[in-house]
Parts: sequence; structure tokens; C-alpha cells
Amino acid sequence: MKSEHLLYHKSDGVALMRLNRPEVLNALNQSLLQALVAAVEDARRDDSVQCVVITGQGRAFSTGADLKAMMAMNKNEFREFIVLLQKLSAEMRRLAKPSIAAVNGYALAGGFELATICDIRIAAENAAFGLPDSPIGLSPTSGMTYLLPRIVGMGWAKQLTFTGETIDARQAERIGLVTRVVPVGESERVALEMAREIAKFPPLGLRYIKQGFDIASDVNFHSALAHEMDAEVTCFDTEEVRSNLRAFAERKRK
Repeated sequence: MKSEHLLYHKSDGVALMRLNRPEVLNALNQSLLQALVAAVEDARRDDSVQCVVITGQGRAFSTGADLKAMMAMNKNEFREFIVLLQKLSAEMRRLAKPSIAAVNGYALAGGFELATICDIRIAAENAAFGLPDSPIGLSPTSGMTYLLPRIVGMGWAKQLTFTGETIDARQAERIGLVTRVVPVGESERVALEMAREIAKFPPLGLRYIKQGFDIASDVNFHSALAHEMDAEVTCFDTEEVRSNLRAFAERKRK
């Protein structure tokens, strides 16, 4: 597979997916999401791949949805965009191989969600995590209402989503969102090192370990996705949210 927006490389049993839109802090647009879905599907089918690492090119992991593209969408177009986000989340969950997010810089909104759907998160000291949906008037997607409480507990999950606050790498480590904090510029190297070690293990055992965790925690993941879809699209289709998005985009430009 080829995409200018995603650098995809496989070696030593590891598939590395590097988001490659550094000029917009790896904002997620349709092209990048499609490339990610295709890469995850490829990694799932390839028996030589035993572990996946996702990271971002430049000074951010991802700042979430591409606001310029998002603000040009109508309700139906936005629904299709969320369908793609949720397809990526579902494909990541279907991937019976461990996945590691190497978080460098900002992991916000959809970027936060992308990190959360990975099994393990390793953060550089300059990493920052946040869900700025609530102040805008939007709600989370990608299965966040299902996944985040299972990682950090219901209290922190609600605080992060209700307040929209941004936390640094050390705070993320304290609440269990990330398992390791490393020096700036080292997150990808450390994640790849861990992935290569995992990739040496018998693949059937890894598959059953991951499936076991998912089965043990799975009440109804797809119901959570369906609820998030309706909630997010309904919120998006209001003038208040459109106005807030325009204001948010203007602040980012400044």
C-alpha cells in the first residue's frame, strides 16, 4: 500500500505506521484514515507481522480531525467521516496482534483516541493528551466511552472528557494512560524496541492473550460505537458547534 500521508514499513516482525502530515500536526483527514485502515488490515493479514507501532512524524502524534476539512462538511459528510474513524477503531480491535502508540508531542481529540485504541502507550516527556470536544460542544467517538474507563477508570475518564483539560506525560503515567515516559525523541525507538521483543514470542500465544483481554472486558463495544455515532453527528449539526470550531481553528492559526 502507498500513501503520502502514512509512512508504512515492516521489518523484524513489526509494522510501523507513521502519520505523515507534519505541516498540520498530523491532523486526521479522510485520506490518512483510509491509509491507516488499509495498513491495519494489511498487518492483520501478514503472518510476518507480530506487533504494530503507530507514531507521528514531526512534533506531534496527532492533533485530531483536520478542522479545515471538518468545517466544510455537511451532516452526512461528517457522518461518513465518523464512520471511517470508527472503522479504524474496530479494525484495531479486530487486530489480534499487540499495538503500541509512540506518542511524541500532542495527542489531542482524534489523536488521543488513536492512542487509546492501541494496547500500550509510550510517551515522550513533551507529550500532551487532551479531549477538547466538550468545550466545543462535541462528544467523543472511536469507542472512547467504552475504552477510556477501562484504561484509567471511570472517574478520570469522565474528568478528561467533561473538562477537556490537557494533561502532560507524567500525569498520563500517574493515571495509567501511558505505561512509560521517555526522553523527547526516544518514544519511537523505545516502542520499536519493545515491539521487536514482543514479536519474538510465539504468535498464537500473543493472539490468545489479546483476545482474552478483549473477551474479558467486552460488554458491548459496538453498542458504544453506535451511541457515539449518533451523539457526535447530532452535536456537529448545530450552529453553536460550527461557530466553536471556527473559533478553535482561528486560535490554532494564531
